[in-house]
Amino acid sequence: MFRRHRDFVTVPNVIGMSPSRAKREADHAGLWLRGPEADAGPIVVSDMPTGVITARAPEAGSLVHSGSVLAVWIDRDDGGGGGMREPRRPLPDPKGNKEVFDAL
Repeated sequence: MFRRHRDFVTVPNVIGMSPSRAKREADHAGLWLRGPEADAGPIVVSDMPTGVITARAPEAGSLVHSGSVLAVWIDRDDGGGGGMREPRRPLPDPKGNKEVFDAL
């Protein structure tokens, strides 16, 4: 199937935004916002975590098809309390996740 140029959108830079603001930006760009897990569904406003977006894939400024997935990593605001924290993960290789994005 041939896709026209207008079917492409630019990935917004959502790093540093709250998840709710990032979702609005993704919606405005015509993208689906979801967590980094391959089986994660779209982020729902009622389930919106607190915190800030620390990473995203694909990169900001990339041209992707409208309706594509914008995966985000959220540093959750835990209120400054102690306890166990999830270790930071290295950013995935975008080329290695191509199969995940192609499957969606």
